Amino acid sequence: MAKKKQKDAEYTLHIFPHDDEQTRRTSTMFVIQTVKEFTNFNYEILLESSVKEREISFKILGLRTTPLLMPNVGPARGVRKYADLRGTYTLSVIKLDNEKNQFTITIAEDGIRIEDRNQRPFIKVSTTPLPLN
Repeated sequence: MAKKKQKDAEYTLHIFPHDDEQTRRTSTMFVIQTVKEFTNFNYEILLESSVKEREISFKILGLRTTPLLMPNVGPARGVRKYADLRGTYTLSVIKLDNEKNQFTITIAEDGIRIEDRNQRPFIKVSTTPLPLN
């Protein structure tokens, strides 16, 4: 019997602390981007998101062009920022076809830890900060 080919990740999720200059508070940033880079326009990932109790959920609804239709190269990106997250959470990322990846993350003063629970993830999770511009 042939082995199933390991699927490459389609998305990356970067989770990192971010100091907000306006509020002077630290928030937790969640940046989902496509692995694929687009060469014509910037695209935004449409996200439906929620934080309830100890569960954080992101549903990827698709892509749309950004209001500035300037040519640019790069991945599509969706960003969410949440203040006051501390402790351990179940994090779910769901694609439009309802495929789901689930992780356990711990957000503490000394950093963010990720426990991967997926054997064939469509999204790779990292705590590496990204520029937000």
